[in-house]
Amino acid sequence: MKRWFLLASLGGMSLLSVGILADPRLERFHTDEGVDISLYMDGPKTATTGVVLVHDWFGISPFILESAARLSRDGYRVVAIDLYGGKRATTHEDAGALLKKLDQAVAEKQIEAAADLLAKEGKRVAIVAFSAGAKPAFAAALRDSSIRATVVWYGETNNDPDTLRSLSGPALLVVGSKDGPAADRAAAFSKAADAAGVKAEVHIYPGEEHAFAQPLFNAGRTYDAAARESAWRVTEDFLSRSFKPSSATGTMQRDPHP
Repeated sequence: MKRWFLLASLGGMSLLSVGILADPRLERFHTDEGVDISLYMDGPKTATTGVVLVHDWFGISPFILESAARLSRDGYRVVAIDLYGGKRATTHEDAGALLKKLDQAVAEKQIEAAADLLAKEGKRVAIVAFSAGAKPAFAAALRDSSIRATVVWYGETNNDPDTLRSLSGPALLVVGSKDGPAADRAAAFSKAADAAGVKAEVHIYPGEEHAFAQPLFNAGRTYDAAARESAWRVTEDFLSRSFKPSSATGTMQRDPHP
């Protein structure tokens, strides 16, 4: 079993130079395997289901914090992982520079460590990942059997049936019809999931481009609030069906036969 050590709360640090406001819920952890992770934590600690939230190429942006708050209101324990080590971007140029420095193999291990943290607390685990964060998140889901549901918004999945059989639960892909290769890959993903016998859903939003839910992308020119809200409702419905929430309380019920 992995052991966890809370290193420090970042709430007292001044991070204005990298554009992050101090927040006591942003914490650093270290595993005995030598993996360091930074997490923004939200939602009830008593929740029986947890969500690992993986940011897009802008890092822990207002969109990610709003996403964490929304999922927490749904009754999930949320850990939003910071793959950029405390930095975030507001422009494409800065985001590209941060993403270029990201070690994908390390990112995958960090995401798995975040999932393990939730699993260690006895929670069933889902991943919700956006854009650039989808590639390492999906790779982690393929390796980690504790991840029981995987959600990707306009990001890279895997279209090999033999590989997809490693998923431990259903998957959801959300993408815009004008998202270039990502939209083209959506159909291939659906067919591959069918061939693998994996439950997968694909929701394509007509006329939408890449990252239509992120106001920072393209300086907001391709942002669509209505499509974003629709995608969230689709995601919430998918998660609720995957983990059987209680309609009376809005909290998650533990499956008696996991």
